[in-house]
Amino acid sequence: MSATRNCLYSLNAELAGTGIYAGALTIASLIARSEVSAAAQAAFESADGPQFPVVDPDYLAEHYWNMYTKRDRVEQFHPESRTPGATA
Repeated sequence: MSATRNCLYSLNAELAGTGIYAGALTIASLIARSEVSAAAQAAFESADGPQFPVVDPDYLAEHYWNMYTKRDRVEQFHPESRTPGATA
C-alpha cells in the first residue's frame, strides 16, 4: 500500500501544471446498491457477523468530482475515520 501511495504522490507531482490530475479515493465501506454489498450484508446478518459502514455511490461520486475539480488533495479516505493513523 505504501508503494502505491508513493507512486500516486510522485505521479501527481509530475503531472502538476499539465492539466492532468492523479488522485485516489480509498473506500473502506460497502457500496450501497451493489451486488457485493447486498451479499455481504446478508451473510453478516445471518452469521451475526461484523457490521460495516455502507455508503451511497452518489456520495462517492461527489467526492471524486470534488477531488477532480478542486485538485487540492492527492488522496481522500471514506469514511474519514478509516484514515491510516486515525483513532476510531
